[in-house]
Amino acid sequence: MIVPLTLTQFAQKVRGAFVAAAVGDALGVPVERYSAEEILVATGGEGVIGYLEPSMTRVADTQGLPKGSTSDDTQLMRVTARSLTRSKGFNLHDQGLCLVEEFERSKFGWGGTTKAAAAAIKQWRDTDGKEGRNPETPAPPPTAKRRSIGNGPSMKILALAAYDLIGRDEQASESVFLHHAVNLGLMTHGDIRASIASVALGHAIAAFAEEDEPEWARLNSVERNDAIAKRVMARTMRCAVHAENTYRLYRQATPRFSERLAEAFKWRHDAKSLRMFVNTGFSSLESVPFAIATALRHPRNVSGAISEGINAGQDTDTIGAMIGGMLGSRTGLEGIPGEWIDGLRDSDAILADADALCLMTYGFDQNDAKRVLPSWVPVTRH
Repeated sequence: MIVPLTLTQFAQKVRGAFVAAAVGDALGVPVERYSAEEILVATGGEGVIGYLEPSMTRVADTQGLPKGSTSDDTQLMRVTARSLTRSKGFNLHDQGLCLVEEFERSKFGWGGTTKAAAAAIKQWRDTDGKEGRNPETPAPPPTAKRRSIGNGPSMKILALAAYDLIGRDEQASESVFLHHAVNLGLMTHGDIRASIASVALGHAIAAFAEEDEPEWARLNSVERNDAIAKRVMARTMRCAVHAENTYRLYRQATPRFSERLAEAFKWRHDAKSLRMFVNTGFSSLESVPFAIATALRHPRNVSGAISEGINAGQDTDTIGAMIGGMLGSRTGLEGIPGEWIDGLRDSDAILADADALCLMTYGFDQNDAKRVLPSWVPVTRH
């Protein structure tokens, strides 16, 4: 049920989503590319239950980072948010320029597809459009199987979903969000399925953020969790299929994202089978369905869902970030363990980006923050 949200209610959801996404990212950074079995060995059988030293990571770009550091997942989420805020809405041209600005500042851990796209857009900017690629021109189609189908679009979708979907009528906002999300995805990734995966993730975030139906108050905990999961699955699948049908003649490829999502829903009650049959790899056909299904099993437990997703291995930081974004939108900051927020580097800056997006969405100037937004206690700056 969609009910109008006050700015305070909206900010609670967006703050929770941003911080939980960053927490999931930071928790997953040290064990990225580890298998589930290797994570258990590396953690003495405990699995990831808190921040670890990134020195153990197998990704060279993140080995020198301090404990509690985030990766490109949080970086790209914040890029999208900053462009939305400064443009006062979605502007694909500015999204491209903002991506280039961040590319010039730091591109550690970026996937090859995103780096190539940013370099092409930078060349276009630097040559006044004579060379490179206009950000409003879609990335070229992939030249090899499983190329250009990574998680870059899904890394950027949280801020856009907050702006376009959270607290808004689903039917009224669906077409606008679909247009924005697909254009944003195609700016970097030429395989349309990467964009459709981000559309599904965006609607999952918005569905988790919805208020509970009044009659759910009579349900016990298990029944309520099941009701939440059914709502999220129905909306996510419907919107994924709608996106596929809308773009059915555009660079067709198989398998369809909705097929992978259906497989994940099939195994959502069985963590081991979900990992075996859906996988936790670096393709959006694997990690996005896996993250959604894992969140469905723990719809009111941010820490349990993030830990389970990360401990499944492989693309741990992205999966942790996606699960955090979905469930943080439901619980707000209150649902995130305090020690995880305290240990997160740059958490105050991440919260500031969330607040700036909230203010812009509701038509306030950034100088109005102290007057119209409830205060939050910034953690110690790391």
